Amino acid sequence: MGTDERLQRTNEALGEHELDAYLATHTSDIRWLTGFSHVFDDEAAHAMLVTSDRLTKDPLRLLHTDMRYSGAMKPLSSGVLDVLDDERKSHSLFIVEQLKAINVSLSGVNSPTGLGLAASKPLRIGIEADILLTFYRSLVKAFDEADLGSYELVEVPSLVTQLRAVKDASEIASMKESQKITDAAYTYLLDYIKAGQTEFEIATELDFFMRRQGSEGVSFGSIVGSGPNSANPHAVPGSRQIQTGDMIVLDFGAKLDDYRSDMTRTVAVGKASARQREIYETVLEAQLATLGTVKAGIPNAEPYQRVNEIFAAKGYGPLTHGLGHGVGIDIHESPTLAAGVEGELQVGHVVTVEPGIYLEGDVGVRIEDFGAITAEGIDNFTASTKELIEL
Repeated sequence: MGTDERLQRTNEALGEHELDAYLATHTSDIRWLTGFSHVFDDEAAHAMLVTSDRLTKDPLRLLHTDMRYSGAMKPLSSGVLDVLDDERKSHSLFIVEQLKAINVSLSGVNSPTGLGLAASKPLRIGIEADILLTFYRSLVKAFDEADLGSYELVEVPSLVTQLRAVKDASEIASMKESQKITDAAYTYLLDYIKAGQTEFEIATELDFFMRRQGSEGVSFGSIVGSGPNSANPHAVPGSRQIQTGDMIVLDFGAKLDDYRSDMTRTVAVGKASARQREIYETVLEAQLATLGTVKAGIPNAEPYQRVNEIFAAKGYGPLTHGLGHGVGIDIHESPTLAAGVEGELQVGHVVTVEPGIYLEGDVGVRIEDFGAITAEGIDNFTASTKELIEL
């Protein structure tokens, strides 16, 4: 899917919401709309106004950034951006300037494209539901001072984020390559981990290994939870030393072309006890059963329910976190596989499947793969063995 198709999909979504334009400030959304790779970092320094064909003859992409990024963007912008502005001014001022430039008029005067809004209709600009209050106030002030006439700032939760949920072939290819690095890292760790090392040492070596293999960074803060810390689903690697008899939860991922991977494996240090092995086998059974049933058309909540049925049959309580989440430019994207979540899985969704059992203060086990949903099932990107490894 090229950026033109992404723009057209966005235009269709704007039409469904009866919006004349949409203001995107989430960097991941702007990355998707532009297709620019190796440009953005974690700083929220950009704003993009996307117009709909309700307002301009053809949808437009108008981007405000600053000179820290514009030099990298300029060679990529031809045929993608209609405006690239790096002047030192507020995003709010940029927005009203662009609306004036296309001569939006609420008195019926047509724009240079031959279009214009009827006098009785306010200008409807979609904004993200989590926009900062200070930015919202700045927008209102800029619109009022620009005297653009009647307008509405319409909250539209996750408009572009929802479009991003369905991945194209290039996005899937990037995540498959990212996962190859992640799989290689797991193989490396199996020879590296030794009793006496700290969780932090292992996490640091893991991150450096992925970098050495070509990863642009880590998908998220790598999780290494050992012994009782393995029962903390998002354990932060610390100074605890690995001991014989520990289970270690390893949750990590690489990043390529701004797209992420995500996997979890749990290993034993020394011979696993009968109880540890029973927990592991229960989690593995639930994960394999779920992977065998997920496909396009099933409700997002159904796989979560299936896992809990298996857990209950083995005498364990329900899953204490969502079963899975979308992965892409962000590590957590739509859709979510959890109780009470509406919607159905679609072809092109890329999701994790990560059941876990956590006995607080004692032991935890999680096993996670991720892949793309198809009409028949899931194209699993994860190649690492799920055999219980005893180090």
